[in-house]
Amino acid sequence: MRISELSARSGVSIASIKYYLREGLLTSGRQSATNQADYGEYHVRRLRLIRSLIDIGGLSISKVRATLAAMEDETTPIHDAFGAVMHGLDEIPTDNPSADIGAAYDEVQAWLKARNWRIEDDAPAPYRLAELIATLRRFGFPAAPTDFDASADFVDRTAEAEVHYARSMPDRTAAIETMLIGTVIYERALVEVRRLALEAASFRLDKTD
Repeated sequence: MRISELSARSGVSIASIKYYLREGLLTSGRQSATNQADYGEYHVRRLRLIRSLIDIGGLSISKVRATLAAMEDETTPIHDAFGAVMHGLDEIPTDNPSADIGAAYDEVQAWLKARNWRIEDDAPAPYRLAELIATLRRFGFPAAPTDFDASADFVDRTAEAEVHYARSMPDRTAAIETMLIGTVIYERALVEVRRLALEAASFRLDKTD
């Protein structure tokens, strides 16, 4: 297919496709004539993955490049490739944390150890959880990592099934794309469900007052 059809099939503008080609995120098509190239299904899927990483994952071009490199390197274990995607969704600030965030981070690490959850040292999620706990405390909420035990128990039951499903995909690209979409979209769905529950609870209490 020509670049115009590739754009229509993938939903990515021609200008963006050319930019991804220049940045090395997308491989060139098969040269068919002067200034013309043919593209295939691989390019459609690749573009959808790139857009997913940028639009849904919020990754920068440099992080997309690093993620794609990890995905394509067959010597990189699939767990590490997943990690490149998951860790790329956020990052730990380079500034030293405040005392309350540092204390909360130590509590989060102890909580993870108690749950026997093995998390890489450079994973941003423990730090972000510590930030949220510290912020809750600043507003007077007596928050602690153990307050999330019920939620952690729930997601622990579903996480293995999610990872297994992603690993069952026919190739690494599909597996990582599935992991990314499942992680980000499912997280957002859980947030919306909680908001709905809060509104419903407020309505019930309002009717009983």
